[in-house]
Amino acid sequence: MIRLSFAAVLIVCMQIAIAADNPDIRVLMTTEELTASGIGRLSDDEIEAINRWLVRYTAQDAGEIMDSSPAVQEISNAPIRSAIDGQFNGWDGPTRFRLKNGEVWETSSTRRYSYSAVDPEVEITRNWMGIHRMRILETGRAINVRLVE
Repeated sequence: MIRLSFAAVLIVCMQIAIAADNPDIRVLMTTEELTASGIGRLSDDEIEAINRWLVRYTAQDAGEIMDSSPAVQEISNAPIRSAIDGQFNGWDGPTRFRLKNGEVWETSSTRRYSYSAVDPEVEITRNWMGIHRMRILETGRAINVRLVE
C-alpha cells in the first residue's frame, strides 16, 4: 500500500514537472489575443489539447516554417518600436540599451554621440544583410546594434 501511494505521488509530481516545462497557450498569448481568438472560452481539456499540439508543432514543424514562411519573415523583419528605459546619454563606444519592452541591445561601435533624454523612443530595423540599426526617433541619429537579451 505504501509503495502504491508513493508511486501515485511520484506520478503526480512528474506530471506537474512536465507541465511546468511545457508551454501553456494562456501564458503565451496576451489578454487581447486570448479574447480575440476565443481561447478563453474553451474548457481545460480543450486548452490542454491545444497545448499538446503546440509542443508537437514546436518540436516538429516550427523551424521549417520559420525559414520558409513569408508571413513569419514579414513579422521578423518588421521594425521594433519601443523606448530606452530611463536616462539616455547617447553612446560612447560599446554601449548597452535596455528597452521598455524588456529587450537589451548593444552596440560594439567606437563612435560617440552625446544626447540627454529620458525614455527616448527608438526604432530598430533590420536590413537585407540581417544587421540591426537603432534610431533615436527624436533626433534621427542611428547606430548598428545586436540583441543581447
